[in-house]
Amino acid sequence: MNKLIFTLLALSAIGFTACNQQNSAETDPEKDSLIALLNERNESINEFVLTFNEVESNLDSVAIKQKIITVTSDKPGELKPNQRTKINNEIAAINDLMDQNRKKLAELTKKLKNSSSKNAGLEKTIATLTNQLATKDAELVALNEKLNNLSVEIAQLNTSVTILKEENSAKAQDIESKTTALHTAYYVVGKSKDLQDSKIIDKKGGLLGIGKTTQLSKDFDNSKFTKIDYTQTGNISINSEIKIVTNHPSDSYTLETDEKNKDLVKNIIITNPEKFWSASKYLVIVSE
Repeated sequence: MNKLIFTLLALSAIGFTACNQQNSAETDPEKDSLIALLNERNESINEFVLTFNEVESNLDSVAIKQKIITVTSDKPGELKPNQRTKINNEIAAINDLMDQNRKKLAELTKKLKNSSSKNAGLEKTIATLTNQLATKDAELVALNEKLNNLSVEIAQLNTSVTILKEENSAKAQDIESKTTALHTAYYVVGKSKDLQDSKIIDKKGGLLGIGKTTQLSKDFDNSKFTKIDYTQTGNISINSEIKIVTNHPSDSYTLETDEKNKDLVKNIIITNPEKFWSASKYLVIVSE
């Protein structure tokens, strides 16, 4: 392109010399008019050359910024905030440069169209620059699509991570809930009459009130019990003579009694929680 421009300048200079020699014998007004015309034409050519150089320089800058964006966006992993900022800045600069190029070429085309003399070389050069701009626009469209796809992939990844976290959180809560339910146990301590009135225990069987068996009622109210996590509760305070109504393996607990009164149970110490609560999750203690 520069070679073409230099040729145009050389031809203009030769044309000026030839005209100057051919019209050496002409009157001074005619000579001055011709010189003015050639000077005006040379100024136009110089203006075209300057604009061409600016457009080419802008296109070179755009190419450099394209490469920066491509290299940055091709790095593995999610884009960091500073990388996103860098890409956004380069995109803004490219848009500005391309806008400048379009305006400059539009002005050149208008000037050449309004020129009194046609110049095939300049028209060809402008057409070449216009094609370069169109090619660059196509490249930028492809780059923009790549960046858009990258943003979509990142958004999808974040969404996937979010969904995964939500699912894991839900599973964790579900596991925690089931674990809590699994480790939940209930106990109650009270006088026999009070427990019967609360419909926690029944006395069945026997004859004339003799030999009746005390057992846990079928329809009892959970709210009458103390709820515990049996993995966290290994000691139940009593401080009375007791009778354990519900079934619990005898080798899974011990009774801590008063030193002076062995019938007085101070605490039930559960030595094997899993085994103790395996037969029943309810512990009913009748205090005497």
